[in-house]
Amino acid sequence: MPGFEVIGSEEKAAVAEIFDQSNGVLFAHGFAHLRNKRYRVREFERAFAAKLGTSHALAVTSGTIAQVVAMQAMGIKRGDEVITQAFSFVATVEAILAIGATPVIVDIDDTYNMDPRALEQAITDKTRLIVPVHMLGNPCEMDQIRSIASRHRIPVLEDACEALGATFHGTAIGTLGDVGVFSLDFAKTITSGEGGVIVTRSLETDKRCREYHDHGHENNPSRPRGLDTRSSPGLNFRMTEMQAAVGMAQLAKLDQIVATNRRNKRILRQYLAASSKVRVRRITDETGDLADTLIFSFEDKSQTDAFLKEYLAAGLITKNIPDALDWHFAGRWNHMFGEVPSYRDSWPTAWKQSADLLERSVAIPIFVRETETEMHRKGEQLVGWIDSI
Repeated sequence: MPGFEVIGSEEKAAVAEIFDQSNGVLFAHGFAHLRNKRYRVREFERAFAAKLGTSHALAVTSGTIAQVVAMQAMGIKRGDEVITQAFSFVATVEAILAIGATPVIVDIDDTYNMDPRALEQAITDKTRLIVPVHMLGNPCEMDQIRSIASRHRIPVLEDACEALGATFHGTAIGTLGDVGVFSLDFAKTITSGEGGVIVTRSLETDKRCREYHDHGHENNPSRPRGLDTRSSPGLNFRMTEMQAAVGMAQLAKLDQIVATNRRNKRILRQYLAASSKVRVRRITDETGDLADTLIFSFEDKSQTDAFLKEYLAAGLITKNIPDALDWHFAGRWNHMFGEVPSYRDSWPTAWKQSADLLERSVAIPIFVRETETEMHRKGEQLVGWIDSI
């Protein structure tokens, strides 16, 4: 599942190296005479971009801030409408609200991601951005979403915070839209403890992101930092050298994490293939699935509850559904929408299609530390509990 499972000596050595070889300089800029010319945040950004096959990557403090910085750089303003989906982490909508824009939230389909039909219906003359979310590693229907966006001349910001390592038709998730954002928090594919990354192929977008995340610094090579040029305001959303060092060590493990995810999920899923009592989440690209979560639904919520009673009693855990659904389903976020009349007035009937599916669903985390033998044992348990309902 996440990079925290494989944190070890490599990460420890990478952090120690900062103190042993760079005099403990944790700041991403300057102090060249102390740091022996090592700039680990910049190294991490280049390695991250190369890994995904894109032109630019910017490391920031979190996946949430990555979205805020990206939207700022993309010119999203107060009153602009930004379309996203009902199943996502709360941060997606928090970022839209933080920028002053208006969230427009659409239903999900059987991929548990944005329903392209709902997206098309939600577009208005105020729509300025589309934010599909690749929830729990399953790529969104990006061909359809990009086609709709292109037809209406609306940019796409991919929320790939939960999908680092996934691909869609051979292309890395996060690089299919105009901009992509990733999270590196402790429960993600790889982790730097906290952190986020913005990727884009646009030099101008990357430039605006870099300036905004660093108090407006243009990092003019002809000027010392204290006399740096600036033309726009910003804030401080910089990653530290320590986070970057851990991120580099984790990035080297990404391929193995994803490969093990896919092996373990394949074993578990084969046990559900013959069951008529559950419907497994539709994966848009089986070869590109991050495979860190197995999601299935029952026909009736009472069946879901009966399954969960046995599953949880065995000391096993779920992932977002249902354990953290309050934080991952827009229908439960009325604490945020008091100033958005379209939601306030329709509450709680919004996103009924999503609510029905999510309330009947269970998400099983896939751990990379589990052996094939353990996965077979878990598969037998799942089928036994399902068959007993």
